[in-house]
Amino acid sequence: MFEPPRGMDDLLPDEMRVKRRIEETIREVFRLYGYDEIETPTLEYRSLFEAKSGDEIRHRMFTLQDMHGRVLALRPEVTASVARVVATRMKSAPTPIRLGYIADCYRYDEPQWGRRRRFWHGGFEIFGSTDPLSDAEIMIASNEVFKRLGLTNIRFKTGHVGIMRGILSEQGVDERIQDSFLNMLDRKMVDEAFSLLSEHCHDATVIGAIRMLSQLSGDEKIFSSARDVVASWPTAAKALENFEEIIGIARDLIKDESRITIDFGFARGLEYYTGFIFEQYVDGLDIAFNGGGRYDKLVEIFGGKHTPGVGCAIGITRIQTYLMQKAVGSIQQSARIFVSVLSDKVRSYAFKVAQIVRSRGMAAELDVTRKRLSAAFEYCEKKRIKYMLVVGEKEAAEDKAALRNLETREQIEVPLSQLGEFVENLLRSGLS
Repeated sequence: MFEPPRGMDDLLPDEMRVKRRIEETIREVFRLYGYDEIETPTLEYRSLFEAKSGDEIRHRMFTLQDMHGRVLALRPEVTASVARVVATRMKSAPTPIRLGYIADCYRYDEPQWGRRRRFWHGGFEIFGSTDPLSDAEIMIASNEVFKRLGLTNIRFKTGHVGIMRGILSEQGVDERIQDSFLNMLDRKMVDEAFSLLSEHCHDATVIGAIRMLSQLSGDEKIFSSARDVVASWPTAAKALENFEEIIGIARDLIKDESRITIDFGFARGLEYYTGFIFEQYVDGLDIAFNGGGRYDKLVEIFGGKHTPGVGCAIGITRIQTYLMQKAVGSIQQSARIFVSVLSDKVRSYAFKVAQIVRSRGMAAELDVTRKRLSAAFEYCEKKRIKYMLVVGEKEAAEDKAALRNLETREQIEVPLSQLGEFVENLLRSGLS
């Protein structure tokens, strides 16, 4: 028996309906916030992701060689690809550049709830601005997507890697050590992280300050505690000020400040982050549905001019899984009418009836298996189709179709000349 590779799923009609709804919502927010959608290749050179994506991703990529021995990878994430586009194809584009994408990604993770080896992301990226308003916009646009999907029980976890990086950079700690340290924090390997740091930084004051920061978490009141910790390091103090500005803007627009947690020990697995970072959660689940942050050096790494950037990747597959579980069989498909064909002699006429329905914006499913009426009723019930157009020799002779409401069992005859208007009325009334 043939099955897809483990962790790579077939999507059945109900799943596709939910996925498309999420994608359409993201695209509507692209439009409202001024993001232009782009698409990048599923296959990229592996070196693109090895440059700055982090150990977690480097060791989980699906890789292959082409016929000339060049090493490729199925993209494990998309921000690196978008930054490559900005560095190579959009050098002269006016800034800020707002780009959006919807794409499938691949990682060799252990399949479980919320983790698949093939998964979909919807991303928002802004290039060319360091203003805190751009960081806040990414959070606010994300929140807009979740609200439009009916997910109001959400919370944000926020941090700023620029604060710890500021302290460590002023002490001369190599950026690769910073990357490894933050990666260990992200994986909750706190003892290992500080053991590594102690090997490369022998200043007890610095280690103590970093440790104190890593333990600070709460609401905006903890900013004052953080200011005391970083006062001796101007770069870190400036990063902290940036963090406060971003949270201030986001809080004013997201309103419920209890939904925003500030965590100075928070880090994310991707090495390219340089400043503000965040993740977005649904209450009751300890897995992020969205995550992102600032990456001011990524475009330069790929050969472009200095172009600061900030963005996020919304987990379409995770949201789809969550909504499927919440729907419990109530997923709505698009408005649809089933056209029942009672005789071989009326096949062309039945097709004409279906075309009139389609021309007015409603789906028409033509019966190509010649079901008896009782079987057609059963089929429509299973497919959650509310209306049926019955077409037989009598209806064709009279230039009509019999419209049956399968919930009320009421049936009326509709002249073909009036069918289009009747369908439009159904759509307007929401009865379909």
